[in-house]
Amino acid sequence: MVCTGCGAVAPDVSALPRDAVEVVESEAYLDLFARPDTATPFLRYAMICRPGDRAGAYLQAAWAADDAGDDEAARHYRREAAANWGEPDGIESALRLIDVLRRAGMLATAEECAGVIAGDMMDERAEAMLRYQRARIAEGDTGRHLMSSAVRPPARMPHVAHGKKKLAPLPPKPGFLARLFGRDKG
Repeated sequence: MVCTGCGAVAPDVSALPRDAVEVVESEAYLDLFARPDTATPFLRYAMICRPGDRAGAYLQAAWAADDAGDDEAARHYRREAAANWGEPDGIESALRLIDVLRRAGMLATAEECAGVIAGDMMDERAEAMLRYQRARIAEGDTGRHLMSSAVRPPARMPHVAHGKKKLAPLPPKPGFLARLFGRDKG
């Protein structure tokens, strides 16, 4: 959400931190209004939000830069996200951080993080994702990949009509004009 009065950006502008007014009125915040790129709202939110939420704001800015085709900015925002990440709070968070580090070009740090969680208790899906990330790191690959490249999607249930007998076709219905002029015998 963007406040139309002051320009504050947050998922819920009614729940802004107390010091948001100082940030929104700062020169650095106001300078962001001159940047017309798609990441700007996320950068403004990163300035306002609590330190624990900044990594997410910078990651969203990186995704916006990805969508705009600005690889250099996306890499920069990922570095900012990594710097603000804090301690991963579980396997999923650690895997996401590894991806952020790899995409930021911080391959040695990404491998170090991968090595730390490699011995942790993980399910098959997490192990597959970690193996995939480590292979990308070893190749020096900083590009984007689909999750389905690392983990195969679950098999879909067959359609409800799969394997059922086909029904006999229905007899043709009389056309609109036949029904309109009373020639409908059905």
